[in-house]
Amino acid sequence: MSDAVVLSLRAPLAHDLDASCVAPDRFAALSAREIAELPVWAGRTAARLGDFFDVRGERSARVCVEGDTERVSSIGRGMRDGKLDVAGSAGRETGMGMAGGTLVVHGDAGHGAGVAMAGGVLCINGRAGDGVGSAPAGGPRGMTGGEIIVRGSAGRDAGALVRRGLIVVGGDAEAGAGRAMIAGTIVVFGTLGPGAALWSKRGTLVAMCGVEVPPTFRYACTYRPPHVALLLTHLRSCYALGVEECHITGEYRRYSGDLAELGRGEILEWIES
Repeated sequence: MSDAVVLSLRAPLAHDLDASCVAPDRFAALSAREIAELPVWAGRTAARLGDFFDVRGERSARVCVEGDTERVSSIGRGMRDGKLDVAGSAGRETGMGMAGGTLVVHGDAGHGAGVAMAGGVLCINGRAGDGVGSAPAGGPRGMTGGEIIVRGSAGRDAGALVRRGLIVVGGDAEAGAGRAMIAGTIVVFGTLGPGAALWSKRGTLVAMCGVEVPPTFRYACTYRPPHVALLLTHLRSCYALGVEECHITGEYRRYSGDLAELGRGEILEWIES
């Protein structure tokens, strides 16, 4: 047993590589030779993981992926345990369907990161593409559990159809954040694009830099929500996010909606004092 399994990409990729086999709970019982034999897809061509990566270490639930992996998709798909670090950027659908463990992308992540996620922690230190934590194409709901932390900005439809769990965006979020959310919590520290929380049934969208409130939401009150204070304290202590004391102790405007749906959701807009 090794301290960690290290996958090193030998050369930059000329095409997308589907590496959904890369998950620490799968590697925990495999030798280095067996890991190298795991199947991947290079475009439409079936191949082996060892055709593209050098494998060091074996039988460990700690995995590090090195190299220019921006075109490597589905890293950590369905993982249930362990720790997976991507030293650079990752391709689309990183952490899709993950149910446990911790996946850290030290660069950017492509479209669909954390789609249909059910548990665990996905931390993206750079930017996330469209649909982070959202539903798969044609699916009825997005993530159902776990925590997604995006330290940079996020593309369109962050948390669309989210059912449960937490999504935090440290930068800006493009149009449609929290669109049709069923429940759960989304926190955006930067600016929000149009259509935020539109058609939501339940859940909470916390906006730190203002929000274009949909016309089907109604102002309810201005107050200091204790659950937001607890959440922000958790984010500051666990993820070292730039949460200011004024965010924790400040007042928020509460808007109820979407009244075109169940009307049990809320937008909380922080008021700068």
